[in-house]
Formats: sequence, structure tokens, C-alpha cells
Amino acid sequence: MTVAVSTGSLDRLQRLYYTGYGDSFLDTALRKLIERQIARDESDLARIEAELVCFEERYSMSSDQFWQQYQEGHLRDTEDFTEWNVFCKMRRRIMSRLEILHEQ
Repeated sequence: MTVAVSTGSLDRLQRLYYTGYGDSFLDTALRKLIERQIARDESDLARIEAELVCFEERYSMSSDQFWQQYQEGHLRDTEDFTEWNVFCKMRRRIMSRLEILHEQ
């Protein structure tokens, strides 16, 4: 399913709900979809955090310290640092998604 199709479907559902439509089956399905995505993201985050710990131990630096120094250009573009940077970006994206998914 493309983003446009998904977004269009969500927009239609949102408009239905704003008009007063309510359906317990649909409510349950949406809640389960969100819970499933949260579980998936939390699992992915745990795997990424384990990778980050390996880098932190190898270089005696937190990922937050690394991220700041790498973004400011204070560290070389070694293979390890490039990979560490990717894991940091992945963690940030997942944490952003989880923040949205946990909103009430």
C-alpha cells in the first residue's frame, strides 16, 4: 500500500469519526494496529540499543556524545563511525514514531 493510499484511507476514517460515526469493531482494530506497531518498534529499538552499547563500550563514549561530535564534524568518517551514525539515526526515527504512537 502506498503512502497516498494509506493517508487517503486514514483521512476518510477521520472524517467519518468527526461526523459522529463510531464502530467498536473499527475502534478495536485501530487500537490493535497501534499496539502492534508499538511492539514492533520497541523490539527494533531494543536491537538497535544493543548495537549502540557495543559502539559505546568500544569507544568509551555515549551515543549522544558521539552523535553531537559526529554531526559537528569533530570525528572522522570511519566505517565504524558511519555505521554508528546510522544506528543513531534509526534510534531517533523509532523514538519519534513511538512518541507519536503513545500520544493519547
